[in-house]
Amino acid sequence: QCRAGGYMSRYTIVVDEDIDPSNFEEVMWGVCTRTDPAQDIEILRRCWSGPLDPAIPFTPDGFKGFHSRAVIDACRPYEWREQFSPVVGCSPELIARMKEKWKERLEQIG
Repeated sequence: QCRAGGYMSRYTIVVDEDIDPSNFEEVMWGVCTRTDPAQDIEILRRCWSGPLDPAIPFTPDGFKGFHSRAVIDACRPYEWREQFSPVVGCSPELIARMKEKWKERLEQIG
């Protein structure tokens, strides 16, 4: 709830070092494969909102009060992180070869 991080944000997602936090697809992959909603999502109430927040109604005195925030733990489960399945991926070289091989088809589907 620090000033810069706490103002009007709705979601905070925490990821492991193998996920690029600036890559939305990787972050969502982490949420979908490493999150148990019952255990890994915390809801904070009465968080700092502001006058530009469209989801919060004005109070009678014109102040736009508070909102809730979700903190999502999209990391490998700590208790069994050593046994957690390794991430499967393709090398950049293989990805480049496949894109070249299927270039025409990929261009057709956009």
